[in-house]
Amino acid sequence: MLRVAVVDDEEAARELYGSLARDWARRRNVEAEVVTFASAEQLLFSLDDASYDVVLLDIEMPGIDGMALARDLRSRGERTQIVFVTGIIDHALDGYDVDAVSYLLKPVRAEKLEAALDRARERVGREEPVLIVDSAGETSRVPLTRVCFLEARGHDTLVTLVDGTRLVSTRGIAQMEAGLSKTSGLFLKTHRSYLVNLPHVRRITRRDVEMDTGDVLPVARGRWEELNRAWLAWCRGTLA
Repeated sequence: MLRVAVVDDEEAARELYGSLARDWARRRNVEAEVVTFASAEQLLFSLDDASYDVVLLDIEMPGIDGMALARDLRSRGERTQIVFVTGIIDHALDGYDVDAVSYLLKPVRAEKLEAALDRARERVGREEPVLIVDSAGETSRVPLTRVCFLEARGHDTLVTLVDGTRLVSTRGIAQMEAGLSKTSGLFLKTHRSYLVNLPHVRRITRRDVEMDTGDVLPVARGRWEELNRAWLAWCRGTLA
């Protein structure tokens, strides 16, 4: 049983997207329960009884907004597949921080929503990719979405997270880069000592790159063209 929640403060939107989700389930021969909520608070209250595999989520809502709800779900460890269905584009890049499946702008065509539900269904049950950080006497599993950049520090690697936390790994950056290449195509070198997570790049010039943490990292000669091309591809949604 696939459990789908629709969270939107507008009744017409809840009815429409709930109906489209049910139609999608019937066409895909998926046994699904679709539940609608008028607020983020209602959904959070319902989590005491059950969790949801997929959430179709508006962003602009009274009280707790959709992005805050998504962050709350992640902080609880919920692996709910989040599909933003909203009338604003301002928070599109923030969707990566909560590992959103899709960011759809209203009015959403049925085929767009169905494609997003297809992707969400494929991801249900998958384990979120992580970076293993081996420190002295301690090993941490850090979700890749939380990693901003890596920096070589001698034989060690400094791992900077999007919230500014810095972890030291006893593995070298070349070894960590090899591991990341198997799980994600979003990490690129700007310099022999730096490896950045493209979704957390804020600005690129031929000399440096500014990250979401505010850190400004050097771009080596000959690295700018590939880095800029890859970042633009990610921004346009053609790199995953």
